[in-house]
Amino acid sequence: MSILAEKKVIIIDDHKLFTNGLSSILESIGLRVMSTFDNGKKAILYLQNNEIDIIFSDINMPEMDGLKLCRRLKRDKSKAKIIILSMYEDLNIIKEAFDSGASAYLSKNTEKEEIITAVEKSLDNKKYVHKRLLKKKERVREEDAFTLKYKLTIREREVLQLMLNESVNKEIGESLKISIRTVETHRKNIMLKLDVKNNIGLIKKALSYKLFKHN
Repeated sequence: MSILAEKKVIIIDDHKLFTNGLSSILESIGLRVMSTFDNGKKAILYLQNNEIDIIFSDINMPEMDGLKLCRRLKRDKSKAKIIILSMYEDLNIIKEAFDSGASAYLSKNTEKEEIITAVEKSLDNKKYVHKRLLKKKERVREEDAFTLKYKLTIREREVLQLMLNESVNKEIGESLKISIRTVETHRKNIMLKLDVKNNIGLIKKALSYKLFKHN
């Protein structure tokens, strides 16, 4: 019997047509699609009362994106394997997906055979990403808020959020328990990654792209 037979699956994606198509593919290879959701929060509620083997998730979704979902399930010590299916091919996002707990990362343009490979590798406790996604490219798509946000490390995002809350370096350092010098280094790295020249430009870009909430 195939390793895929009767494995329970849920799909999280806010595009109904894609969800329907993926469901058909997964059912055709022996997986049981138990339910579908349009955001991570709804899936979390379902997972509190249902055991699932594999989760297929988009990455840019309302309320809870795929990376936050991965971190939440990792924190909850969920046994479900998470396979990200996304149009984003940015290396920073791919790396953060794996760091956050994903088992595999696939393009939404992937073929059925590759989905099978990703599922088999995941169930065997191995990581999988197609080699094509690891090749460095100039820029495969125009940058949007999601891509810009995940150019930054988790610590850099924390620093930027505090900056938007009008905290000065000393306050940021105390809040994050890091030195003022380290805060200054993070500021410089953030400006470099977001391609701005000063704090005003940084805050303007962060607010323009709605990277974070501004209190």
